[in-house]
Amino acid sequence: MSTASRAGGGYGVVLVLGVLGALIFWLTGLTGNTGAEDVAELERLRDGAGVRVTGTMTDVHEREQRSGGRRSRVQTVYCPVYSFTDGDLRSTIIAKACEADRSDLPAMGSTVPVIYDPDGWTRFLDTDDVESALRHSSRSYPWYRWGGLALAVVCGAVLLRALVRGLVRRVRPTRA
Repeated sequence: MSTASRAGGGYGVVLVLGVLGALIFWLTGLTGNTGAEDVAELERLRDGAGVRVTGTMTDVHEREQRSGGRRSRVQTVYCPVYSFTDGDLRSTIIAKACEADRSDLPAMGSTVPVIYDPDGWTRFLDTDDVESALRHSSRSYPWYRWGGLALAVVCGAVLLRALVRGLVRRVRPTRA
């Protein structure tokens, strides 16, 4: 394979991967580690800043969810909606633990503990499952953030090396 064809075709993939890594790094910087922020907020509320109430399942929220990777398919999932009173207002919270089969949901009228910030908009289902999901989310963030940066740096180094090698070949006189 000649240098020209290798530079044109082989490094195109490296360039795309480098741009993808830089994009992942940039986007995760924009969004921040919301899982870690939510864990900290839940801990703050549990440490006394929050108000604990009981939420009652009053409705079911249907939404479409894509799953399956390459052969993805769209399926309807069902999420319980819990209502509770926060001060003088009636509020709702949609659980993140949704089910593919509506019959797997808790019974209508079932209850769950809710904790909310009386001075803000933050509210959580006050369960260990919610805390566990938030902690999992906060642990996966650094892998995306720093993995994207590592991918961009490695691909940049490969492209820089190829560029330098090409320039050196052009400068060196060829021997006959």
